[in-house]
Amino acid sequence: MTRQSAPEGPRHAAQQSVAVAEFLAALDHPCKAEIEALRKIILGAHADIGEGIKWNAPSFRTHEYFATFNLRSKVGVQLIFHTGAKVKASATEGLAIDDPTGLLTWLAKDRASASFTDLKDIDTKRSALKRLVRAWIQQL
Repeated sequence: MTRQSAPEGPRHAAQQSVAVAEFLAALDHPCKAEIEALRKIILGAHADIGEGIKWNAPSFRTHEYFATFNLRSKVGVQLIFHTGAKVKASATEGLAIDDPTGLLTWLAKDRASASFTDLKDIDTKRSALKRLVRAWIQQL
C-alpha cells in the first residue's frame, strides 16, 4: 500500500486523535480497557491508519473509514469492518479477505464484525486482528 495522508492533512489527523482520546476519557463503558487495547492494536497495524469519531464512536481510516466500534453492547467489544459511508462495488461483488482464524462474522458482502470478550481474548487474537486490518485496508 502506498502511503497516503488523509485528505484533511496531518494537523486535522492530530485533532481527530485528540477527539478520540477525549471521547474515550469521557466514555462510561464496562469494557473500556478492551476498547483501548483494540485501538492500540489497530493504530499499530499500519502506518497509514488514523482515527476519528464517526457514527458516534471511535472509527479508523486510511483514505476512507474502514472500522468502527459498536459501543451499544455492554458485554465484550465489537468492531464493525466496512468500506466507508458511500456504497461501492464491493457491496454487491463482496470483498476477498483471508480470515483463516474465523475472526469475522459477515454481515453483508462488504461488512463484517469481529467480537472480543475480554483482554485475554484480545491478546489471543492480536496477530490475527493485525493481519485482518492490513488485508481489509488493501481492499479499500
